[in-house]
Amino acid sequence: MSQEKIIIWFDADSEPEKWRIHVLRKNNEGEYMPAHDSGNTNFPIDVNAFGAFDEDLLIQSVKQEFPGADISLKFS
Repeated sequence: MSQEKIIIWFDADSEPEKWRIHVLRKNNEGEYMPAHDSGNTNFPIDVNAFGAFDEDLLIQSVKQEFPGADISLKFS
């Protein structure tokens, strides 16, 4: 089982609309805890570079940056 879980979704309620990414990491007890997210200035992926229909490109970037992570696309 992966040590990282990535959750990706398109936030249509934000202004401007954009993709969001949350990275969860397993702690010592095996529970997933928030590690960082795309709102941080030092996040390795610039979500603003991806449009509303670029989810495939975004997922590829996430796979390159977080190899082996469990990636989920959330629909709202």
